[in-house]
Amino acid sequence: MRILTEQLERLEQRSATLAEVGAAVEQWARREFTGKVDQGGIVATVGASGNLLALDISGLSKRRHDGVTLGDAVLAAVHAAEQAAAEARTTMMRDLGAGAHLSTLMNQARHDFEVRTTATSHQDPAQG
Repeated sequence: MRILTEQLERLEQRSATLAEVGAAVEQWARREFTGKVDQGGIVATVGASGNLLALDISGLSKRRHDGVTLGDAVLAAVHAAEQAAAEARTTMMRDLGAGAHLSTLMNQARHDFEVRTTATSHQDPAQG
């Protein structure tokens, strides 16, 4: 009975952790990240996954740059926004791992699975 109680407690703990992780990921997925260059005259906005959502180029930036340098500046703004999204993703994953003790829970789940698998594979086939 004690083993069943412990397994139930671990299952509840995993369920709570998954809910916590799911909520954090959902919140993060709605975020937008910007990259600015040319003193804020060129602003790229990307979603959490790095998809370009918006690109704003001021009239002054358009006049200040030729086609090639404007293209380079746009690319730099997009890369800056993508980098901000990647850094936020890394921070979120680190925080989730530290706060929820995700690695500990995953190791416990792996151990429980291995114990059950080993116990099942060592049973006498006649016992079913």
